[in-house]
Formats: sequence, structure tokens, C-alpha cells
Amino acid sequence: MRCFTLLLTLLLGTCVYAQDFTLSLRAIDDETEEALPFLSVQLNPGGASGTMDEEGKLKFNLRGGQYTIRASFTGYADYQGVVLVERDRNFVIRMEPTSELLETVVVTDQNARLDLSRPQMGVERLSAQELESIPTVLGERDVLRSLQLLPGVSAAGEASNGISVRGGTLDQNLLLMDGAPVFTPTHLFGLFTVFTPDAVGGIDLYRGNIPARYGGRVSSVVDVRSRTPNAESLILKGGIGLVSSNLSVETPLGQSGKWNVLLAARGGFNDFAFSLVERLQDTRSRFGDATLKLRYRPSEQDLITLTGFYSQDFYQVDLLTTFGGVAATSNQYAYLTLNGGLEWVRLLSDKLSWSTQVTNAHYAPELRFPQLDGESIINFASTIDQLTLRTALSGDENAQHAWSFGLQADQYTLDPGRLDPGGSTSVRAIDLENERGQELTAFVEDTWSVNDRLTIGAGLRFTYYRQLGPGENRIYTPGAEVAQINLESTESFASGETISSYSGLEPRLGISYQVGVNTSLKASYARSRQYLQNIFNATTPLPTSRWKVADPNVGPQTANLVSAGISHVTGNGKYAFRLEGYYRQLIDLLDYKPGADFFLNPTVETDLLRGEGRAYGVEFTANRRAGRLTGEINYAFARVENRVEGQDFGTRINRGDWFPGYFDQPHTFSANLVLDEGKTHELGFNFVIQSNRPYTVPNGFVDINGTDIPLFLERNNARLPLYHRLDFSWTINNLKRQKRDWTGEWVFTVYNIYGRDNAYNIFFQPRDAGTPPLGIFSGSPFAAYRLSIFGAPVVSLAYKFTFIPTKKK
Repeated sequence: MRCFTLLLTLLLGTCVYAQDFTLSLRAIDDETEEALPFLSVQLNPGGASGTMDEEGKLKFNLRGGQYTIRASFTGYADYQGVVLVERDRNFVIRMEPTSELLETVVVTDQNARLDLSRPQMGVERLSAQELESIPTVLGERDVLRSLQLLPGVSAAGEASNGISVRGGTLDQNLLLMDGAPVFTPTHLFGLFTVFTPDAVGGIDLYRGNIPARYGGRVSSVVDVRSRTPNAESLILKGGIGLVSSNLSVETPLGQSGKWNVLLAARGGFNDFAFSLVERLQDTRSRFGDATLKLRYRPSEQDLITLTGFYSQDFYQVDLLTTFGGVAATSNQYAYLTLNGGLEWVRLLSDKLSWSTQVTNAHYAPELRFPQLDGESIINFASTIDQLTLRTALSGDENAQHAWSFGLQADQYTLDPGRLDPGGSTSVRAIDLENERGQELTAFVEDTWSVNDRLTIGAGLRFTYYRQLGPGENRIYTPGAEVAQINLESTESFASGETISSYSGLEPRLGISYQVGVNTSLKASYARSRQYLQNIFNATTPLPTSRWKVADPNVGPQTANLVSAGISHVTGNGKYAFRLEGYYRQLIDLLDYKPGADFFLNPTVETDLLRGEGRAYGVEFTANRRAGRLTGEINYAFARVENRVEGQDFGTRINRGDWFPGYFDQPHTFSANLVLDEGKTHELGFNFVIQSNRPYTVPNGFVDINGTDIPLFLERNNARLPLYHRLDFSWTINNLKRQKRDWTGEWVFTVYNIYGRDNAYNIFFQPRDAGTPPLGIFSGSPFAAYRLSIFGAPVVSLAYKFTFIPTKKK
């Protein structure tokens, strides 16, 4: 009987495994749940392989049995799983996002353990879902403000025009939107970022060993990617708020399934809000932005993507009625960003892909001066155009090597500024000469899994830069101060001629060694150069601040960064901890002379100084990504110091000694916590406390004709008061829990709950009888004044909706 039973079992098993079944595979991004088209899949045994369609789906007809599934895709970790096929099966392949060399960290409970083996340092990723849970000022979902909760990332203040990463200046960050640079990333006096909220799919922040495919900045890279349009159905999203309203649509086009599109737009008209405050009656502000993404799949091996980004601002202030010597009733700022890109990705094989992308970034700021007579408006305008072409070949071999090789060419065209008198007879027209630069780059990078414990990520970038004519090279006396008095000669160059050139290697290296199941040690090194720089002598640059290409007198900045750290994940994967230390050396740091004026200055090099900088610190992160209460706690100790020795008193800062940089903030603590009360309520809290920025106070007084005038001999010799604030958000989603096509949510936020009057700046100017000063210098006509942006709680309420029509059966 036992023999008969055994024989029957074997016969039945043979019959089952001799049958054909359908295995339906679907590939999705493990973080966003979005479909992944064109993903390569291989089954073993048997060696069956194929590529996902545009909806991330693939079917196999197989004999019954157990199969190992292997999948690979550029930007994602290799996948390996096992499936038992004894009937028709549906199987989901969940791909963990990475990058091609030094993978980004997706801080979730699913992949926290994968971070242990990755050779990256100082890399973070925020998804669109995480952005929605972070309270922000006036309820606007904001990329840069969300990044400021991470260790080593700070701002110049609550109205700053960007971020500082590990003490770097704002222009030392490369901000990309779908591969094209964004030069002014903020709206509304610097309060919000320009990236259309409903179009943002994810953000990668690289502040350590930046992958070799990135270059051109010495501090960090912020890579913002737009969402992948939905390929299955129409999705309509929108919102109405006190500051702005927005609308987005994503949908397939036609019946072929080869086309799909995402279009998102936002607009803000805030004049009414300023009219409620007497002091701001003449203040005006309005802004708008839009993002377009069109995807086309002509074949199973090809994907073509067209992207566009638009942002425009206008605001008027009467707090400053003179600028660059031009008097006006008010100042009107207007600036436009218009970017576009076209990318073609082709799958050459299951393990090899090729991509080519061309992008163009156009930035056009204006500054208008309405005159007292009410008839003429003096106009200052400038432009930046950057055209980029890049191509790369990527592959992965036997799950041990993931490599990429590429070429890139950048063309810079800058109009530094032109002044149109607009009919005014008291102002002469000025038109500065255009500046042009060209940067050619080759890069190679590889992630090598040496064994189960050791992973090495190595990259090498070579750049060749040249400044192009037409233009001139001003030659100053060697060893003397760069000043008009020391100008020896001027050399002219025709169009296309090389005025100056720079080149060099930029090695990148990351090592991860797993000392145990839950712990790894890491170390990294990176060198980078910056050939395009923003020149300003304020705490944060204005949208109209001067940009400059490298030339014989203003060379590129070079940074060398070393990092080391330890990462640990608890046994259940619920908690993750990271400790990193770093040291960055900056060569050819740009600083400015006292009283420098860069507005329409044809020889800006005479107001600039060259020095060196150093930044060092330790960053600690603890996060919890499972359960009803999730969040992250960060602490950073960081110092930033500069030194400008110079030849004499006029070219030396603080006697040539090291002095605090403008973003030197030694201690920063932040906490971001989210309490999910179920399907309808979500509570979010932010708390930030940090050492504030340095600023300059007088060293003494000089008696001039019986009047005490403050004397400034040192720079950044005092520090603003301690900064801290608490924010809160409450999201109510689908309160009635109804399953319907239209779902809405209310978002209530309070920024700065307890009304901390944080100082944005302390400045010195002639005494104003209507404004009480902080301090008066003896009998001096000058006094100290304190500027705060949000000295009281800021409350906002917004309504957001999503519409997904039910498919008819």
C-alpha cells in the first residue's frame, strides 16, 4: 500500500510538473508603488528571459516547477526571488531604488538593511510621500525646506534663497530638475521652492562622495525627478490654499498605450495678504510654475521622454528704494526659469543599456526701478543659458559589477547685465560683455561587490574647461593686488578663441565593509571643481545676483572631501542608526573686499579676494520607519572656517587668520515625527534648534567732526541669537472612508507654534525715528536693528483632492 501511495504521488507530481502554466509578472518601485517598464527578467532553470512592457508587465508560459527570478534595471538594486509554479500565478517584483554608483538611501524599514552594503556616504532620498508628511510654512509642500531637516543641511534664514550643505555657500549646490540646472530655486522672497509639488516624484541629495556622473559644484547635488506619468488611467489632482492653488493631470494618450503624459501647474497671487499689513501696503507678489513630462515607447527596447519646466516670479518691495546708486519709488523683481530636456533610453540587452539626454536651462532675472515722476521705469536684466549633452552606457555583470561610462558637454552663455534707462535722462545705458564657457567631461564608475562583506564604489571624472571669446583678458601686475591701479595690459580675443582653460581629474571612492549582520563601516573620498560661480556680498544672493564663468583672474574652486562612518540596523529592521564624520578642504575660495559692489561692474575681479576654506563635523541620524509613530532625529556638530591672507591690509580679512564662514552653525538638532492615526488622520511635528549664523559688529568708533562713527575691522566676529521653532501639521484624509473616484483631504499647519522671534539678521544703519533700535553707539547717528521674518505663529489651511475615475468593465 505504501509503495502504491508513493507511486501515485510521483505520477501526480510528474503530471503537474509536465503541465504548462502562465506566470504573470509585474514590476514596481518598492517605494512609490509605480510600475517599472522595460525591466529585464531572467528565469532559471531554463534560461527564459524577457523585458517588461510599458506597464511593467510580462508573461511566461512555463512547465510546472520552482524557478529563480532575476531582474535588473538601471537605478535599482538587482533582484532575486523564488516562485513555485504549480498553477497560473501572479507575481510582483518589488525593485529597491538605488543609483548607478553610490546608491541613494531610501530610508524605509524594507531597505534599511540594504544600506549596510552600499558604498555611499552622505546620501539621502526623500519620496513624494515623505514630503507630504512634513509640516512647512503656510502649508506648502517644499523640497528645500524638507531637506533642511537632514543633518548638515541648513538655510541662511527663513527667507533664504536656497540651502547650505555642510557649510557651503548657496551657489555650491547643483540643483537639477530632470537633469537641467535651476539657478534660483525659490518663490515669494525665498519662502518656497519652485518645484511643482504634484510633479515631484523624488529627491536625491548627495553631500558626500558625489557619483562621478555629477560635477560642476563643490558642495552637493540635489537631483529632483518628476513623477512617472500613470500609464493605465486618468489621475487628476489639485488643491486650493491661502498661498497658492495647484492642478495636475496624468493620463495615457490614445489606445496604443505607447504615450502617457503628466502636466502639473501651480499659481500664487498674494497681493491681498500684504494689503492687510499697514507696513506692507505697497508690497506685491505673485508666482507660478509648471512641469510637463511626456513619455513615448516606440518599441520594447526604447523609451523617449520629453520634459519641460517653467517658473516665473514677480514681487515688489518699497523697503529698499535705492540699488546700485539708482533711486526709485520701489524695487520690482521679476525672474523666469524655462528648462527643457529630451532623453532616449535604449535597452541593448538584458544587462546593457544606453541613454542620451540633451537639456537646456534658461534663467532671466530682471530688476525694475519705477521713477518718482511715474512715467519712466529703469530696467536691469541679465540671462544665463546652459546647454548640456550627455550620453552614457551602463551595464551589470554577474551581480558583481554595476558600471557606467559616459561623456558630457556643457555650453555656458552669460549676459552679466544691461541697464535700460527707460526714458530717464539721469541714467546712462550700460551693456556688459557676454561671457562664454565650455566644459567637456568623461566619467567612468563601477560598483564592485567583492564578497558578502566588502563593496567598493569607484569613479573617475575628467573635466576640461575653457573660456571662449569674444572677450578680453585683463593682465595685472604679478604678485600685486588685483586693482585698476595695477592693470598692465588688456588682451582681446575673437569669437571662439580660447581665453583661458583649466582641467583636472576628479576621483570618487566609497568603501563599505560589513562587520556583522547588522553593522557596517564606511569610508569615502571625493574631489570636485566648480567653473560657474555666483558672486554676492550679502547673507543670501538676490535673484539678480551676478553669475560668473571661470577666467584668468577668477579660477575654479576645488574641494577635497573625506568621510568615514558606521551604520547599524536593529535585528527587526525597525530602527536604523548612522554616524558620519567628514572634513572638506576648499581651494581658491571666493570672498569679497569691504565695500565691494558687483552691480554692473565690468571688472568684478577687482572687488574679489581669493582664499581657502575648511569644513568639518560629525552627523548622527536615528530613524524609525515602522509602526504608527515614525520619524527621524538628527544632530550635527559642524564648523566652517575661511582664511584670506592677502598681500596687505586691503586684501587681508581678519589679519589673515581663520574666521567663521557665513554658514558656520556649530550645533543643530532636528526631529521630524509623524503619527498615523489610521486611514483618516495624520499628525506631523518638526522641531529645530541650532546655533545661528555669524554676523559682523563694530570693533570701535572713530570721532569724525565730533560724531562717533562705528569702525568695522573684523568680519563675522559675533553670532546671532539661538534659533529654534516647533511646527505642526494635521491631515484629515477621506473622513467618511468612502470608496469613490473623488477623494479629498484637509491640511492644517502651524509654522512656529510658540511664536519664537528668531533673528534673520542684525544690521546697522542710520537711526530711524520710527523704529526702536537694539542699540545706539554712544552719540553715533548709526544704530543696530534686528530683522525677523516670522516672529509669530503662521497658520494655514488647504484643501487637496484626487480624482481617479473607475474603469468601466
